[in-house]
Amino acid sequence: MAKVENELPVHLMHGKPQKKSKGYYYVTPDGKQKYRTRKENYQQKRSPKQKWHTAAFVFAHQQMAQLWLDETARLQIEAEWKQAMHYTPDGHYYPEPKGWRFAILVQQWKNEHPYEQWYEDYLRIISDTAEKKTASESTSDYMLRRQIDILTAQLEELRARLNQNG
Repeated sequence: MAKVENELPVHLMHGKPQKKSKGYYYVTPDGKQKYRTRKENYQQKRSPKQKWHTAAFVFAHQQMAQLWLDETARLQIEAEWKQAMHYTPDGHYYPEPKGWRFAILVQQWKNEHPYEQWYEDYLRIISDTAEKKTASESTSDYMLRRQIDILTAQLEELRARLNQNG
């Protein structure tokens, strides 16, 4: 029998072994392999601007799913893409008609829903939700503190307006 020797050491694992894994592998500076679990909540805390961009992407994905299934719409998009010479109205080049149309749909949604107006509606929804939660019998301390913060901010804004007028 032949004696087999590997010149390279066994490769250590890095990162998540599977998409649904709870944790990931990493290697310490002294060469030991360890496994660490972590909660993946890094996408839960997003700024309002990120949520506005996400809403635009959701709209564009929904529209593209419908448009791309229809053969005539797809051919029309490809013809428009060729006529536009692969450029969107804001000057970005797209080598594929699908990406080109997606960018146009995102821009269309953003034009129809300007950030300032969307943000006012967003704040209104949050304050309505907070009012409903604080009016219920089982109100959390967090919601009470949040409502106090909102009312304090409104009070400061009203005082600033009064000082400007006065």
